[in-house]
Amino acid sequence: MEYGLLLLGEQDPGTAVRLAHLAEEAGFHDLWFADEKFYRDPFVSLAHLARHTSRIRLGTCVTDPFTRHPALLAMALATLDEVSGGRAVLGLGAGFSGLEAMGVERRRAVRTMRQAVEAIRRLWAGDTVSVEDDAFVLRNLNLNFAVRPHIPILLASASPQMLRLAGELADEVMLGDMGSSEVLHPALAEVRRGAGRSGRSAEGMRRIARLNVVLADDLEAARDVIRPWILAYLWHVYPDWSKLFDYTPDWDERLKPLREFIAARGDKPRNVGDREQVLQFGRLLPEPLVRRYALLGRPDEVAEQISEIAACGITQLTVYPTPLHGQTTESAFSEFVQRVLPLA
Repeated sequence: MEYGLLLLGEQDPGTAVRLAHLAEEAGFHDLWFADEKFYRDPFVSLAHLARHTSRIRLGTCVTDPFTRHPALLAMALATLDEVSGGRAVLGLGAGFSGLEAMGVERRRAVRTMRQAVEAIRRLWAGDTVSVEDDAFVLRNLNLNFAVRPHIPILLASASPQMLRLAGELADEVMLGDMGSSEVLHPALAEVRRGAGRSGRSAEGMRRIARLNVVLADDLEAARDVIRPWILAYLWHVYPDWSKLFDYTPDWDERLKPLREFIAARGDKPRNVGDREQVLQFGRLLPEPLVRRYALLGRPDEVAEQISEIAACGITQLTVYPTPLHGQTTESAFSEFVQRVLPLA
């Protein structure tokens, strides 16, 4: 099993460098930096981290073609690849944070993602590209510098359609917030279905599970930390809960107060910080739902969950160390490295 570290952009540059050093020293394969609006910029941050690391791959996790034009993404990642000595990875997703705040409308996301990936690859190959999409336009555009043509592209999602697209045309796939066999098996089946469309095998892809990790002897305390993240995600995907791999009809009644809150608001969360607005609904979430969204509990319990994830066919686990009260991201990550990895 490979490991990756995710940073969301809350940390100042010095802290980010210390975390990157710890990840590299622990043998982590990837360092991912989220394009969460409105934290620190991922491209500037990754270029800074490239100067302070030597081996670890550096990727966005994830950026999107709705708030960032694909031509500018191609330019930025090619530049990062150049300054990092060929260590860049473009992680793409359909977008979450910032869309509502910036008035960006996302329509036909799968089509736009396909167009973006194909355009970016052609730009890296030195082609002159023209595309007309709902979300972006390229008119006889080309990059004005030589680029390594085979920079990896990762697609991250939890939706069946986007996972099929990842299997069809991405180099790598990341499954967001899936930490149990109940959701990983059907999600990976969608990736394989997409791979079959293009006559290839998903077994040749890097298959990544991205999860928050909360280490705590008190399992309920760990669950309390992760519940706001889950609630914010459910708010974001509403009303399409039935498309989630672990949806059951009882959600509609059990989570009725959350549905009523969302209906009263009439919009999507603006960014990840909005999770604080749904804290009051945390106790509505059933324990199996909480477990599948994160790595929770004592080191031995987390190591056992990692073994379950690996048995599903996941080749990399990317973690976001989520601190308990009184902890920092650094201390939470150090605990994961020191207390979990030896058991996994």
